[in-house]
Amino acid sequence: MAVVASSAATTSTQAGLDTANLQIDEIISHRVFARDASKVARDPVLTDKLMRIPREGLDALQQRLTTALGSRSHGIEMSIEKTDAESFFQVAADAINQGKDHFIEATRTMARKLAAAQANTNGLSGVLIVLRGRIGRQPCRFLAVIKAEVHDGFGAGDTDDAVSMDYLKSLMLTPTQRLYKVGLLMELKAGPAAKFGSYVSTGYRAFLFDHLITATETRSAAAYFYAHFLGMDIQKSSKKLTQDFFEHSETFIKTSSLSDDEKWELREALRVDLRSGSAIINASEFATNHIQDETVRQSYCDYLDSRGFPKTAVAKDVAYVKSRLRRPRRWDFSNGVKLLIPADADPQVVKVTKQTETETTVVIGGSFTETD
Repeated sequence: MAVVASSAATTSTQAGLDTANLQIDEIISHRVFARDASKVARDPVLTDKLMRIPREGLDALQQRLTTALGSRSHGIEMSIEKTDAESFFQVAADAINQGKDHFIEATRTMARKLAAAQANTNGLSGVLIVLRGRIGRQPCRFLAVIKAEVHDGFGAGDTDDAVSMDYLKSLMLTPTQRLYKVGLLMELKAGPAAKFGSYVSTGYRAFLFDHLITATETRSAAAYFYAHFLGMDIQKSSKKLTQDFFEHSETFIKTSSLSDDEKWELREALRVDLRSGSAIINASEFATNHIQDETVRQSYCDYLDSRGFPKTAVAKDVAYVKSRLRRPRRWDFSNGVKLLIPADADPQVVKVTKQTETETTVVIGGSFTETD
């Protein structure tokens, strides 16, 4: 069975990533469990047959997956860290290259790995959905794993197929329902299957989507999934990408057609966003949240795109710009007077209430302390 994305599907291109024409060829699911009351890990319930889903169901799922990994999502590229013979990478790469029976057995191995990875965490019970297919205008083979957490509505008497199908239906048909965790491994160039354990990670790209990705505790909350299960890590280039975002944004603001007040407000929004607890940067989301003028907003996105900044979300690491974010804001006046404002001060602590060609009236929300 195979379903190709409709023409309405969202697409994203970032250094070769293209989510157009996502096609699912095969899909299977297994059940994994949280620790029991005595904190003992439970074995997963494994299946040995592919799921049969109506064409319209698969089409809905592929569009959800396309959206999850698209440019306006919280999907980020990962680096493949673990490549030993027992790693998820070797199992997944081999599953991409082998036949149906081997694919099914590989997914059973993945379910065991996920159960082991969350054994020492508070991970919830759920369904591990594994699918493989092709993606992109110039199709590349891929394998994706989805950890969908089950909260309510599934009793002990439910059959495995019923739980999987019902939850998958919820994922597909409920617009507000999120695909909780998605890991995707994409083959860059098709070739003959390698000997198991000898696949080379440079021939693949890996991506992660997690609905917690914007939370302060993202890295620890999702570590069992992307680090222990997938054997992946946030790309080492996060520091440089964060620096690029900061510097490109500052340059755009400085040279834009915005008024001085609008430029000041946008600079402050940039600093606040980078100092926030969010674990990612998304240029499109920043523009939508902080640039009111649609023309300027599009110009900003085009400007960052022209300088090679990813359209997808990237992991935030302010190590290279930390000191600049802490730097006090400075207001310069034509007579040489300079006003310094602490970087972490409330944006409303200083207000300009009146300004002419020769005078500026400033209100400072604090009492005066005389200094030398």
